[in-house]
Amino acid sequence: MDENASEETLPDLVPVGAWHSLREAQEHALVVLAMNRECWIFPASGQYALLAPSAEEPGIRHEFALYESEQSQRRERIEPPVFPAGLGLAFLWALSLLVVFLWQGRDPGLVDRFLNSSQALVEHGEWWRAFTALFLHADAGHLLSNIGIGGIFCVMVAHTVGAWRGWALILAGGTLGNLANAWARYPDHFNSLGASTATFAAVGVLTGVAMMRAWRLHSWRELRLLTVPLLTGFIVLGLWGSGGGGPDAGRVDVAGHFSGWASGLLLGAVAQKFERTKSDASV
Repeated sequence: MDENASEETLPDLVPVGAWHSLREAQEHALVVLAMNRECWIFPASGQYALLAPSAEEPGIRHEFALYESEQSQRRERIEPPVFPAGLGLAFLWALSLLVVFLWQGRDPGLVDRFLNSSQALVEHGEWWRAFTALFLHADAGHLLSNIGIGGIFCVMVAHTVGAWRGWALILAGGTLGNLANAWARYPDHFNSLGASTATFAAVGVLTGVAMMRAWRLHSWRELRLLTVPLLTGFIVLGLWGSGGGGPDAGRVDVAGHFSGWASGLLLGAVAQKFERTKSDASV
């Protein structure tokens, strides 16, 4: 692309477009160069004209039309919906955790019967433990941290995808995370309990939904933009899910947190993709 060449030394050139700014002309010149074709920019009547060999004009104009269509879709402002926080369901979740914790004090055998266990899961098929373990906690501090921190992320999920759908994704992600974690630990004698797997499933749902929305807005041509929500999810996982090197870090089930996050990410991405498909079908 030569902006200084003269039109007389370049025979058989025809204008394929003209723009008011040099930047726009250069953007369209890049489209032509991406086609492995030559072009030249000339200032003309207060505009910047793009010239190319006359034999290439039809193909270049067709490519410009596709480029403009893609750009208009990208510029279209799409506001994602914001749903109610679903505080009623969040309160019900917190209340259920508190009731089960009080029940644990009255029935010492409750934990052994319902915690997540690799042996019970694989050898005896007690898959429900992956779900019931979400309601059990080791002590009051464990319970309060999951209600406080987990409640924040769960309300964010409700705002993003809706309360009922959000809580379904959170509980499903937590259950799948526990299943994957217990299965991966077998044949070791592994036990776990706590709502933190569901908490990080909520973080994963937010990550998966954000990635799919970025995909919708920018498509595969700008995959680097998908890394923004993914890296954000990793940062939150690292800050809250690794134990932070404190005195209780050895008790933190990092693998469980990661499996919950990964399960939530997958479910959130699938749910957002399904929502997009429904929206497209209804247009």
